Amino acid sequence: MQSDAPDRSKPGAGENARLKRFLRKPVEIRVEVERYQEGLSSTSINMSPSGICFELPEPLEDGERFRVLLYIPQGKEVEILKVSARMVWQELRDDGRFRVGAAFEQFAPGDERRIRQWLLDVDKNPPPPPTMPGR
Repeated sequence: MQSDAPDRSKPGAGENARLKRFLRKPVEIRVEVERYQEGLSSTSINMSPSGICFELPEPLEDGERFRVLLYIPQGKEVEILKVSARMVWQELRDDGRFRVGAAFEQFAPGDERRIRQWLLDVDKNPPPPPTMPGR
């Protein structure tokens, strides 16, 4: 089975290819991956209207399909969106966790529009920078 993973032997090769196709935004939101009747909690690293990157404590199978719950902040509330996704690439990190790139495949009615709008709103109203202790 041929992998859709970018060639990571060349620095930045895969990243540049992804950036040309989709604008990925560095956003941190709560993410849950539902697979085989278990839920794995994570935090997003970046996201676009067509996919997401996050880390997990265990690997996924090549091309595995799963459901992703996205906890999208809406003011003081959180909207939970359920999206069907497919693992496109993953890499083992030095800390033993797996960084995963997943493509969104199926949205509930209106959810793709909600994700696009939220990503546009993130540009207009970026979250405040984290405060440093003692400052």
